Amino acid sequence: MEGGLGNGPRTGRNDNPRRVCIVENLGVAIEGGRQIIEDVSFTIRQGEYFALVGESGSGKSVTCHAMMRILPFRPKISGRIIVDGSDVWTLSPGHLRQFRQRSVGMIFQDPLAALNPVRRIGAQMVETLRLHHPDAPKSELEDRAVEALRAVRVAKPGERLSVYPHQLSGGLNQRVMIAFALMGDPALLVADEPTTALDMSVQAEILDLIDELRAAKGLTVLMVTHDLGIVADRATGLAVMQGGRLVEAGPTRDVVAAPKAEYARKLFAAARVEWNTAPLPPAMRPVPVLRFESVNKSYAPQGRAGGERVVAAEKVSFEVGAGEIVALVGESGSGKTTAAKMAMGLVQPDSGRIELPRNDGRPLRPQMVFQHPRDSLDALMTLDAQFHEVLRVHGWRDAARREARIGEICDSVGLGRALLHRRPGFLSGGEAQRAVIARALLLEPDLLLADEPLSAVDVQIQKQIVACFRRLRDELGIAILLITHDLRIVLELADRVVVMRDGRVVEDVPLADFADGARDPYTQRLIDAIPGRNLVAGSVTEERAPA
Repeated sequence: MEGGLGNGPRTGRNDNPRRVCIVENLGVAIEGGRQIIEDVSFTIRQGEYFALVGESGSGKSVTCHAMMRILPFRPKISGRIIVDGSDVWTLSPGHLRQFRQRSVGMIFQDPLAALNPVRRIGAQMVETLRLHHPDAPKSELEDRAVEALRAVRVAKPGERLSVYPHQLSGGLNQRVMIAFALMGDPALLVADEPTTALDMSVQAEILDLIDELRAAKGLTVLMVTHDLGIVADRATGLAVMQGGRLVEAGPTRDVVAAPKAEYARKLFAAARVEWNTAPLPPAMRPVPVLRFESVNKSYAPQGRAGGERVVAAEKVSFEVGAGEIVALVGESGSGKTTAAKMAMGLVQPDSGRIELPRNDGRPLRPQMVFQHPRDSLDALMTLDAQFHEVLRVHGWRDAARREARIGEICDSVGLGRALLHRRPGFLSGGEAQRAVIARALLLEPDLLLADEPLSAVDVQIQKQIVACFRRLRDELGIAILLITHDLRIVLELADRVVVMRDGRVVEDVPLADFADGARDPYTQRLIDAIPGRNLVAGSVTEERAPA
């Protein structure tokens, strides 16, 4: 082992900051000898904001989990990982516990999965603080827990100690997770996809908080992410991984401006957003296929009899035209998903009208593309069996006709026919999302409602699915209501943008007018929170801002 636990100063500035993390020729193999990480080397110095990027399966999470020795399998390790002076894979069990308590903190992608759902926040924090202060009375530990929550800007921190994780929003849960990670005053903070499921405004708040803590505490940050906009905005250095290998590393500014590796060039090219300035042809806007007219919906508060009802929709009015892509955007709780459920008939409005008009007398059939594709597919059935079942239930008795229809739809969405014989668990994220889109198209819908269809996939897969949606609109004339919190996808794909806040529509404008500087302050706040503004071509840049 090199040095002791947590040796050396952690704060202050100097011309040659110490190396907080050294990864030397790291190799990780699993039982049977299959190599999943090979010859990875990089160094992170004190105060640096280092990003580890790459597609799913590139080895990012395995690398950072190896740094904490929390891999979910028994690995064969080669090379060295030195964090805060400790050679991680030579530590005894006792020293390993101390290392995890004092040298490194981790923010997980899903805080609800990391926190105990049946214990109150305060009890969990006191238990963790007890590891650092074994002799302190409970009242002192509760005071420390309140201060830890206050440090990450949780409002009313004393009251939050008595609640359960599910009673907090996603952003608040992530702040609690950051408080947990910082309670041992670690030298290195590892953030594994910490903002994937958050709205952009909440995402910006969490990233700003990490930046402030880094500046105030001399904290070193390792960010694992597939969001290259965040990397371009925040990271000081980055490493690009592909297939378990490091293909490029260096200062962020240099790598983003002129990546040398072919894979890195493709990755950053895929992250660049081309502003959709083409107007929708007039012929594509005949009549609406979805119309909301003064729709209202409210719910009784959970767990309480009586009390003020929660408003999910208030006088909501907007239209989606045939062959039009309308983006429905807003923060969590704004009413987006409730609107989609009402359009599908899954939820009935309290008042107002929702129409799915057609000219030929045939009822219009909307279809839904869900956020988590694997959860909406049958895990025990092959895609082919699931697709045949959908058509059979709706009266397609002839097997050859069903087969032809399935092949036609797979070709239209870019889903290889060889994948039809796989179960969902053997598909990549992009393949699973295309499978859900294909299933939705089998019944020839006039309208697709896509609920966060791109939030959890890598940038290159995002590009493929964006291209798929464009083809559906351009070639088949299908209208799409795109529900998303990622405004970069909106800028690239939508024809019109409807912004919701607290159940109300605050904007309904063509995309060409969306970032003209004359928007509602709430809309402007969402626009200002877009990460990687320099990766958005010809859109929310300075030349479009008002004089």
